[in-house]
Amino acid sequence: MQHVKYREDIDALRGLAVLLVVIYHAFPNLLPGGFIGVDVFFVISGYLITSIMMLSIQRNEFSLRDFYARRIRRLFPALITVLLFVLSLGWLVLFPEEYEQLGNHVAKSVIFVLNFELINEVGYFDVESHYKPLLHLWTLSVEEQYYLLWPLIVLLFLKFNKHPFFLLAFIFISSLVANLYFSSGYTQETYYHTLTRFWQLAAGSLLAVALLNKKVNSNKLLLIGGALVIAFSAMFINSNMAYPGYWAILPVLGASLIIVANARLPYYFGLVKLGLISYPLYLWHWVLISFLYIYLGRQPENLVLFVAILVALLLSYLTYKYIERLRYKKQSVPYLILGLIIVGLMGFYVQHKKGIPERAGVQSFVDANEQFKRTTAKDDDCVNYSNRALGSAQIFNYCRSSEIEKNKLVAIIGDSHAHVLFPGIAKVAHDHGYGTLLLANSSCPTLQGFKWGRNPKEVESCEIKIEQISTILEKDQKIEKVIVATRGPVYINGEVDGVFTPETVKKSLSIVKDDKHTYKTYFDGFNKTLMQLENISHINEVFYMLENPELDFLPKEVIPRPYDFFEISRNRSFMDKKLYLQRMSIYRSYATHLNFSKLSILDPIDVLCDDKNCYSNKNGQFLYADDDHFSVYGSELIAWFFENQIFKR
Repeated sequence: MQHVKYREDIDALRGLAVLLVVIYHAFPNLLPGGFIGVDVFFVISGYLITSIMMLSIQRNEFSLRDFYARRIRRLFPALITVLLFVLSLGWLVLFPEEYEQLGNHVAKSVIFVLNFELINEVGYFDVESHYKPLLHLWTLSVEEQYYLLWPLIVLLFLKFNKHPFFLLAFIFISSLVANLYFSSGYTQETYYHTLTRFWQLAAGSLLAVALLNKKVNSNKLLLIGGALVIAFSAMFINSNMAYPGYWAILPVLGASLIIVANARLPYYFGLVKLGLISYPLYLWHWVLISFLYIYLGRQPENLVLFVAILVALLLSYLTYKYIERLRYKKQSVPYLILGLIIVGLMGFYVQHKKGIPERAGVQSFVDANEQFKRTTAKDDDCVNYSNRALGSAQIFNYCRSSEIEKNKLVAIIGDSHAHVLFPGIAKVAHDHGYGTLLLANSSCPTLQGFKWGRNPKEVESCEIKIEQISTILEKDQKIEKVIVATRGPVYINGEVDGVFTPETVKKSLSIVKDDKHTYKTYFDGFNKTLMQLENISHINEVFYMLENPELDFLPKEVIPRPYDFFEISRNRSFMDKKLYLQRMSIYRSYATHLNFSKLSILDPIDVLCDDKNCYSNKNGQFLYADDDHFSVYGSELIAWFFENQIFKR
């Protein structure tokens, strides 16, 4: 297969792209838009692959077998090495559920569908991403899907004497339109989805077809323009924007300008050498950063992250020098395919065995893990009860019941924070002759008019769910008490970024989702809900549970990790009370002005905090299942504390 003439400037562009990504992953505050390096990679990949392919076709040298063999020799050696390392380190460090997820990600990575797996998981930009050492391999999945389909489509078009430029233009426009259409409403899906990313690869492919057989003069002005566009994107785009969306056009434009510029410079300031190791560096850097977060149980110090990057550079160089040499050995292809299959089967085995909990050193976590599990979301009795009351199928997310045949009921409404209250309230309610109902939503507080969701479809669904819950409360004459529990500031300000400090908490309070989701609209919805409950004659009392302290760590990080040789992974087990009050300051100020005859405020601060700190565990048991939801024990402790207030003896 014909080789494309080597271009030093493209390797330099590769080096710039990986540098942006590495800096973003290690020091996101330093370069908030560094993730656009991925977009630059996509353009480069599309350009180079299509250039190679079109030149070979033109010279009647193209072979699908050779094309795919080259891709295998290029990608598989480093990928196999990194996946084996991750599985080995995961055995030593990860708790069973984490190792199980890692096994799943390994299995999905080897068949290049990890991007679809991640669509249904936690968002790319939130803190949970640090618990996914292979998160970054979604880009490899998108590229491989493109590499698999694109040659087949081109050959089909050429067979009918159709020029691939028009096909590329169609793919580019269709994918770009899908990206722009879905980006504002389906951010997570758009970020990972092949359909909304192909346009970036197609942009590079269009350049390759357009420039084929054309002499392109060096143009330093275009180079400077492209570099400035990329620099602007890296500095001013950030994770709070709808992305890819319109903003993704900028890095694609910048990369395209640099490719067209075909500039030859005397110095590239080390970017060419970085470009030569860009693929293994991309694979290694996030793995090391992620495991640091996991092992330490917190954000590593800047010096530690800097050392991790140096280690990633060393491993990348060694991978480039010794492992990637297999790209030049044509006979290695079947062995590489077999090797990747074996690694994939290893990942599947780890997943199938639930993270291998019988490993030495994980028993302490296995014993505690039951406390971290959330109770089931629905039960048949509640679903059947709700369907009868509504005369149609209920769609709200949490529907639990306990002894609803009794003559008096307490209903818990709200969001996931209502869900975790259910076990404790149900137990205490039983002692006072009450049955218990849970009618709640996930990320959709039961507040009239306050419709929350990540996209228009979720907002519409939220409105219907709220209405269904309101209908049941009005219809069932046995409901005498209602407890409302909702997660407060997160609906307005989002999560606190990283470790809680006065500065990070202050920054979180300055970020508002939009003008429809403010503290005013939140409590306007609360007032409407309370007015509705006031007007329901059979409801005698309404209780509002104020938001509990959020933690800036996961409770499981208190437990020593498997093979904790350095004994440094134990995290603190408490939060600074002042930071909790700072985070809740606006929210609690609004809550104190709620004034309804049936309403009582339940403040959990005295249960969870002392004068200085708020705790994740108490009496040797965990209060939280994660960083903000109660465990069953926490739920019971809260219910016992407020027993006399809710069920006056």
